[in-house]
Amino acid sequence: MSGAARPRTFHSPADGNAPDSGAVFPFPSAADVFAAAGRIRGFVRRTPLERSAWLSGIARTDVHLKLENLQRTGSFKLRGAYNAIASLPPARRARGLVTASAGNHGQGVALAASLIGIRPVVFVPAAAPETKKRRIARFGADLREVEGGWDETAAAAEEHAAATGAWYVHAFSDPAVVAGQGTVGLEIVEDLPGVKTIIVPVGGGGMIGGVGVFARAVGGIRVVGVQTDETTGMHASLAAGSLASPAYGPTLCEGLSGDVDERSLALAREVVDDLVLVSEASVRRAVRALYVEEGLVAEGSAAVAAAALMEGAVPGLEGPVALVLTGGNLDARRLAEILSDDS
Repeated sequence: MSGAARPRTFHSPADGNAPDSGAVFPFPSAADVFAAAGRIRGFVRRTPLERSAWLSGIARTDVHLKLENLQRTGSFKLRGAYNAIASLPPARRARGLVTASAGNHGQGVALAASLIGIRPVVFVPAAAPETKKRRIARFGADLREVEGGWDETAAAAEEHAAATGAWYVHAFSDPAVVAGQGTVGLEIVEDLPGVKTIIVPVGGGGMIGGVGVFARAVGGIRVVGVQTDETTGMHASLAAGSLASPAYGPTLCEGLSGDVDERSLALAREVVDDLVLVSEASVRRAVRALYVEEGLVAEGSAAVAAAALMEGAVPGLEGPVALVLTGGNLDARRLAEILSDDS
């Protein structure tokens, strides 16, 4: 590695629940990512990094797929969730855990907590995919559905934390969650030492923040985020230079839909080189192509990264490229509908 990550600070809740407390802590560092890798070992899969001849042909450079759709719970989210919960002192964990999720983070928290012997409360939008809701409950969580989107769901979880003293495991800006997600970047660098570009789907920013922290410490790696034109929270905020709350339209990528916060935006400013947008139609084509060409089930929130290469949306692409397929939790009916549409 070329050196330690640059020290930066941002504000966080004093106890994970009070947003305006003014407490300051550093961004996660490469050392935090290494520590997370040790903490999650044996509980989280080290997923394969496989070359895609199909996408390599499209991009005209070597493209490798980091298969987090094969992770336990079907998503990378288990990494950050387990690291965050395992990092808490036992006495703090015993006061309870709560989170808000579009689905995948909730599964990660539910499984991670069950491995440690805790039953968390997980708030999800009522419209979240049934596949994700079923698995959250199956992992033993107290599943609570909320009418509305991410903002309403997060508010419900925050209210529960304030009322009960439960620790709120934030989906994307808890530094221990971010460090856990950064282990994806560590594994990519270990398995593909010459990687030049890492392409990451972006929702709240936890994954790209963690991967970006590690990539910056290594040096010489371009970090590219992808959202759709209906899920532009981070893109709009980076463009504005401050938090933006754009309108969200119908999307196949519910995991990318929602606003970011000051902490995740501040980290993204430091570690993200580019953030590109793709169309929702291209995401559907990417879901289908990943299944047909690679035999992989990828949910929309993961397929955006492949869509970016299929659309030629990343200018000046330099390989080798690692593309993170963040999850595979796609309802069977939706997958069948997409596969039957060969337009």
